[in-house]
Amino acid sequence: MNAYPYRRQSGFVLLTSLIFLAILVIFAGAMLRSVNLHHRIAGVLRDKQVALTSAVASERFAEWWLTQNTPTPVICTSVQTLATASVCSNALVSPTTLPWVAIDSSGNSNSVGISYVPPSNVMSVNSNGGANQVYTDPGFYIVPLGTTNNVTTYQIDAYGYGGSANSVAVVQSTVSVGAAYSSPESGQQ
Repeated sequence: MNAYPYRRQSGFVLLTSLIFLAILVIFAGAMLRSVNLHHRIAGVLRDKQVALTSAVASERFAEWWLTQNTPTPVICTSVQTLATASVCSNALVSPTTLPWVAIDSSGNSNSVGISYVPPSNVMSVNSNGGANQVYTDPGFYIVPLGTTNNVTTYQIDAYGYGGSANSVAVVQSTVSVGAAYSSPESGQQ
């Protein structure tokens, strides 16, 4: 008879515990990697949403700006500020490629657009990015499409950035500006 009946099994328990520990370490490493990946995806989605919100704000401002002014289209040859903003008669070469370029009457390509600084301190401009940061101010570009019955239709292109140069959104709309019209049922024209 053996005086130590449990001696043979103690090594097996240690080996089994080490295998389970190794499996748990591998599982924990996979979980940390997954959490890191989800964190990066959430940051990219946040940046894209900030870019889209910035672009839409710029577009809405451009629509409002058109209702406050009766601009005469000019050939745009440079980036403008709101103080010097104008409607451009030369169309963009490619609205989806930034910085925007338009061809002037001499056939030269120039960087164009109107830089828009939103009247809010919610987001600040910082090319390093980060929370509540945008890479640069949004902007817009307005081109007339035509006039019918004293109503001019304009095309508005607008862009906005998120926290980096890689997170950018470009939106486009058309807006008609001119004489106010009410339905005949209201008794006003």
